[in-house]
Amino acid sequence: MKNIWQSIVLIICGFVVGIFYMIYRCGYILEGKQKRANKFYLYFNLLDQWMVCKEQNYKCSDYFHHNHIESVAIYGMGKLGKHLKHQLEEDGIQIRYVIDEGETIIYGKEEHYNLQDKLPLADLVIVTPIDEYEEIKTKILHKNNRLNVISISEFIHLIKTECEDRNREIKRIEGV
Repeated sequence: MKNIWQSIVLIICGFVVGIFYMIYRCGYILEGKQKRANKFYLYFNLLDQWMVCKEQNYKCSDYFHHNHIESVAIYGMGKLGKHLKHQLEEDGIQIRYVIDEGETIIYGKEEHYNLQDKLPLADLVIVTPIDEYEEIKTKILHKNNRLNVISISEFIHLIKTECEDRNREIKRIEGV
């Protein structure tokens, strides 16, 4: 009889532990999916702002010329990094170098570096992984504190703001 009660208690304990494990595991899975959904939402908003600028014929090169930026580096050659690189090259901006931890090949004519390297000076380093920006910026500035580092979100926001300012000025002039 004692063995039966011990077996029942062990079965119930195993069942309770199993339930807690499943609750924990489901929460972990949902948290990961929520992070991923948030990341894609940020990407969607970023690309929407970028397209608004393109639709209004505002080029990245306009921003660089207005702000005296001549040399640009890109961190992250994932999808956003490749699109940014293409856009900058299309606008006549030369990429000085690219930084990417996951790749060991050179992208086009640019030099390739990773975060362990001492990076050459550039007027601006644009970080494309939105959700890892602060961590990457800290790592870049750890060995290269003279670089100006911004996120692609901030960069697109600056371009959009300058584009809107330009359009307001045009409307003001046309209204006069």
